[in-house]
Amino acid sequence: MLAVESKYYSIQAPLIYKSPVEDLDDSHMAKLVVHLVKSFEKEKPELFKGKAAGVRGPKFKYSKSEMLGLYTFATFRGHRSCRKIESFLDDKSKACMYITNEKLPRKSKINQFKNNCSYLIDQFLKFTVRFGFNFGLIDFKIISIDSTPIEAYVNEFRSLSIGQILYLEDLIYDYSFDKSRQTIWVKIKRFFFMDELPEDMIDLIDEIYHNLNEHGRQLLQIALTSKKARNEILDTLELLKENYDGNNRVSLTDPEARKMHMKDDTIKFAYLLQTVVEVKMGLILMQRIVEDKTDRYQLTPAIDYIIETYNIVPEYILADNGYYGLDQIEYAYSQGIIPIIPDRNDAMKIKGTFSDNPHAKCNMHFDPKKLEYTCLNNQKLKVDGIVEKDGELKLRFRTFECPSCPYKKECAKNSKYRVLYEPFNPFFIARKRAFLSQKGQLIYKLRAIHSEGTFSQIKEIQEFKQSKRRGRQKVEIDLILEAIVLNLRKIRTHLNVTLI
Repeated sequence: MLAVESKYYSIQAPLIYKSPVEDLDDSHMAKLVVHLVKSFEKEKPELFKGKAAGVRGPKFKYSKSEMLGLYTFATFRGHRSCRKIESFLDDKSKACMYITNEKLPRKSKINQFKNNCSYLIDQFLKFTVRFGFNFGLIDFKIISIDSTPIEAYVNEFRSLSIGQILYLEDLIYDYSFDKSRQTIWVKIKRFFFMDELPEDMIDLIDEIYHNLNEHGRQLLQIALTSKKARNEILDTLELLKENYDGNNRVSLTDPEARKMHMKDDTIKFAYLLQTVVEVKMGLILMQRIVEDKTDRYQLTPAIDYIIETYNIVPEYILADNGYYGLDQIEYAYSQGIIPIIPDRNDAMKIKGTFSDNPHAKCNMHFDPKKLEYTCLNNQKLKVDGIVEKDGELKLRFRTFECPSCPYKKECAKNSKYRVLYEPFNPFFIARKRAFLSQKGQLIYKLRAIHSEGTFSQIKEIQEFKQSKRRGRQKVEIDLILEAIVLNLRKIRTHLNVTLI
């Protein structure tokens, strides 16, 4: 029998699963994995029936519960690729035999499950959250959102600029579709495959070498081989254009990856991982890849996801300054959630990056209750009206003591008074008061512990520093598996799960 000795309940929670494997350690992760998968199957039996919709071929030989358990346990052991999982199975460990009922699926079947049952894996993450909620590990009072770049599995040099993409596309359309120019297309083909270079082609070949790098010329050579290959290259170029971010080159290995600043100050192709963590015990509520390279507009969809998925409205949401925006703040309040998010000035004070100018706005103390700034001369800059500035209504702060201030030349410069502005928005004031309150400051400290701590566990403990698959959806499924494993670690640690 599987029993849970909970720190939050005076009686043992009734988790029951009879195991045919008597010589596995009672607290072995494999037994917890199998129990949760079986409980999940019992709760959502419709997800485990039949094969994935739209998949041709014979009926899937291995049950989805066996494959889901195998993938989860293999991820826990650090085996993520289908080939490594196959080798892991070949060792015939007792844990694997227990999970798969002594079956040994091959690499193709393992890959088939992962590609066809991604929805099942995503739903299993949500089940671990509900499981944690049922046993008191989650209360949904405080959630924290943060992001981190995950390095993509690409060749950093195998990329094209948007100019090269458009040039190659125009070249193909100009010379392979226009019948009056198809002779030139043939001559280009003879140059690349037979080293023939007529005098009338020298300028065009020079132009091709000038406008296309080695990888662009490789795509051109493929397009020259047949009409089918040409159309496939045009489809590839269309995909590359769709994934152009407006600034950087596009990866030929994984077009969906984006150039991003990494934590070590390098710039690499990567994916932006957004994670929402419940701060009570650090279980992951949401783990997904987003297309944007910044966090500016990610708060609203994260709130929608949590409310729609778990049908619960958190009391607080924590985030760093990257998520700050009055539209995002206003939306959080509209949903009944108090955002504990610093603005630029708050963030600078948290990091200790004060301006060298002692009279800078970020160096002044702000009292959100009295709505006033305190300058270096200990004068109070209070609200002195509402004015239109930069197309928006703003609160104007100033003091009439400036003319007699000894710091006037350094602070107000050539103006008569030093004037500060803040948005004339009730949500700006509400957020400022919530963040700067004693409770808000204590709550905000939890963000670094759980959000940044979660990324540390994924990258360091689970050693997921770089994706080993290509494409946003595939990378996201791998990261959802990492979130499942991290949640299982938390469940086992905090509930002291044992078999008795």
